[in-house]
Amino acid sequence: MNTDQIARLEKLLERELSAEEKERLRRIRDTLHLSDRDAVWDLFAAMEYQKTYYVDLPQKISAASTEILRNISEAAEAEARLAQGRLTESVVEQAHKLALRVNLSTLLPMGLCALVCMMLFGSLAMWAGFSLGSGHYNDLFWILRMPSGILVGLLALAGGLCLGVHAARELAAEEKLRWKEPLVAVVMLVAGGMLVAFAL
Repeated sequence: MNTDQIARLEKLLERELSAEEKERLRRIRDTLHLSDRDAVWDLFAAMEYQKTYYVDLPQKISAASTEILRNISEAAEAEARLAQGRLTESVVEQAHKLALRVNLSTLLPMGLCALVCMMLFGSLAMWAGFSLGSGHYNDLFWILRMPSGILVGLLALAGGLCLGVHAARELAAEEKLRWKEPLVAVVMLVAGGMLVAFAL
């Protein structure tokens, strides 16, 4: 293969031929006993172009598939981060709801007890003032006849009713027998009923 044919082949390939490629072409020439002016060299030039194309093709496919896999991986990571963010928000929201539910079942009876205690203290203070002012020291049932006595009884009834409903719901949902809440509800209902009965 002469220099003109090599130059045409390099122009077709858009690069210079390596020493190994030039040596391979010389071996082909020597093995097939071809002259430098033989027309077969043009066919070899076209086949060399195709050979180079198919040699580079796996690298191009590999680069393209690597890029596609990288894009898929980035998209999957973004989706995973988004799903994790949504899951975190959902867990926080459920935790807030659960905390409110737990605190409500704890704080409602405590608030009712505090209110009852405050009203009892107010009733005792009023009874003490009334007893000191009127001179009647031995009639303790006057505490119950004051407006706060009726309110204490009604609050105890309401608290017992709320606790009873809550205990019944938990018993229906969990199917376990918990004796503390129903017992407290019964005690509050009986005490509230007695207080209202004595106050009337």
